[in-house]
Amino acid sequence: MKLGKKKKIGQEEAVAVSNGEETTDLTKLSKKDLLEIMLKQGEEIDALRAEVQELKDKLEAREIDINRVGSLAEASLAVTEIFKEADKAAMTYLTNLKRIAEGGMKK
Repeated sequence: MKLGKKKKIGQEEAVAVSNGEETTDLTKLSKKDLLEIMLKQGEEIDALRAEVQELKDKLEAREIDINRVGSLAEASLAVTEIFKEADKAAMTYLTNLKRIAEGGMKK
């Protein structure tokens, strides 16, 4: 249901309501009809608020996932650096063992 533009009727202003197919002048509706319209609009507002909250929750979860991926990438880089340093240390150790072994054989 959509509110239309205000139309001047003599000294009074009226607002038209459209539900897509027909347009109704609000000034010609009974209090009961107006309350039903307000009730339907309230229900639609509640549904939209719930949908907005659901979308906010999904967005927050997505942001957490993105942050987690960033943290995983940083952790992966840190582990890679640790392995590189360990590899260098192992190569140095093996080189020293070979030198010692070759030096021991020459004597």
